[in-house]
Amino acid sequence: MQRLLIELETIVSSSDSGFSSIFIGGGNPGCLTYAQLKSMLSLAQSKGKSDECTIEMNPETFSRSLFPLFEDSLVSRISIGIQSMDDTVLATLGRNACRADNLKAITLAREAHETYGVELSFDLMLCLPGQTMQMAIADIDEIMGLAQPSHISLYCLTVEEGTDLSEQVSAGVLPVLDEDGQEAFLWGVWAHLKKLGFRHYEVSNFSRNNCQCKHNLTYWNLDSYVGLGSSAVSAIRSGPGLLHISQNQTLYAYAKGVPFSGYSEENLTISEHLEEFLMMALRTDMGIDKTLFLLRFSQLFDKFFSTVIESLDSSWYFSTEQSFSLSEIGFMVLDEVVLRFALAVL
Repeated sequence: MQRLLIELETIVSSSDSGFSSIFIGGGNPGCLTYAQLKSMLSLAQSKGKSDECTIEMNPETFSRSLFPLFEDSLVSRISIGIQSMDDTVLATLGRNACRADNLKAITLAREAHETYGVELSFDLMLCLPGQTMQMAIADIDEIMGLAQPSHISLYCLTVEEGTDLSEQVSAGVLPVLDEDGQEAFLWGVWAHLKKLGFRHYEVSNFSRNNCQCKHNLTYWNLDSYVGLGSSAVSAIRSGPGLLHISQNQTLYAYAKGVPFSGYSEENLTISEHLEEFLMMALRTDMGIDKTLFLLRFSQLFDKFFSTVIESLDSSWYFSTEQSFSLSEIGFMVLDEVVLRFALAVL
């Protein structure tokens, strides 16, 4: 923690203004004490309150002891990794939290929203072994009934090699949906969220009342952001250039290392920058701003990618004078679309 504060103080002191958005997560900040989180967040906002400050929480570690962060306006948004409301599914995932932990966390989150106006976001996982579309929809409805969140993130299961879950799937102990089954599952859940008034503003993210995650929009727009801590990443944009900075140390090595050690830099080529821009922008329903594209890359989008656009099914995208974006059908084939654009860059 001490090293993180030193690095953060150096970054803050070198800046003329504060951060427009802050996101504490990528792990479980609930493992830290209120005092530790307060010192970090107070320092990060010492040159002005951010427009949005999100903190991620695991259900089992979220407690009322963190409420002073909301009272002091140091945190304006909570993102809680619920994943599922079913104990059997949670056990299959190897989660530390159970349904009772989830219910307690959701109740506390609602209290934080009602008392301090904190915006609420919940993460759920889909297409899990033993999970049906109806179960996922029931999870959403239960959470909506308990807390009325303004944001929901949905992620499909990725089975990583070498894990117990991977071995069980390979052995046929845990059945997983095929591609068609996953697609039908997603269409059903997406349609249900639309009925509840959610906007599908990014492949995996849904918002109501214009409450998109501002920090993630910065990430998807490939604007500059600073990441500190073990395994953190940063992106610094300058004209057509993009600098990636990665922190490559384990948590233990980071804690024991000297400030700013373990970071490596990579200057992306124009082609690499362009590919990453396409990959990120096409994830959102706003898609690619053609004027911004021209300013960044000195190319007319429609002219540069005319052959690619002609190759796409017309139901996959929307194209106007101002922007190019994917439809929900396009979201379903996002990898294919990005690949076609990327090949045109080579």
